Amino acid sequence: MSDATGGNTASVALVLDQADARLLDVHRLLAAGDLVVTHSTIPRPDGPSAVAFDLWRVADGAIAEHWGDSQPWADETANGHTQIDGPTTIDRDADTAATASVIEQTVRTILVENDFSDLERYLAGDDYIQHNPRFADGVSGLAAALGELAKQGITMQYSEITHVVADGDFAYTRSLGRFGDGPFVFHDLFRVSDGRAVEHWDVIAAVSD
Repeated sequence: MSDATGGNTASVALVLDQADARLLDVHRLLAAGDLVVTHSTIPRPDGPSAVAFDLWRVADGAIAEHWGDSQPWADETANGHTQIDGPTTIDRDADTAATASVIEQTVRTILVENDFSDLERYLAGDDYIQHNPRFADGVSGLAAALGELAKQGITMQYSEITHVVADGDFAYTRSLGRFGDGPFVFHDLFRVSDGRAVEHWDVIAAVSD
């Protein structure tokens, strides 16, 4: 799990206590101001049962708001990675504000505006590492997966970015939109290097009526 000393220490400690009570195994943790993000797995005796993203707002020494979703653990993925592996340590020498700007622009351009005309401006080409179980690595893997969904008449359209939380070289976004015929919540975590996203983890969840 990453060192969260770049955020509000009391907020982080409070959220970790809450996470432990919910029996989550926390793999990554970002903290910025009054917001804390945890990237976790829900354990079972033979391994994870689900992957979760939780967003917490802390005020006056207490958890004031919480948003969170999970999706089932995938034993097999299109990219050969798991939904949680990869770096966990935050690079605190990285420019957090620049990371936030890069990722907000990336999500807005590609996923809100559906502009795929210059993917390599935002994503690290074929070096882009993907942890979404449906997508292969690289810009080519993303394009192929989205193309296959389109052939099936399935669209993925983000309509609104509700939160951006950046910490060092990591940035998280929570967004609303549609996947297929229904409303969904999208949790995306990116690692940034040299001004582009180099790695991506996510959870998507249907919005309950």
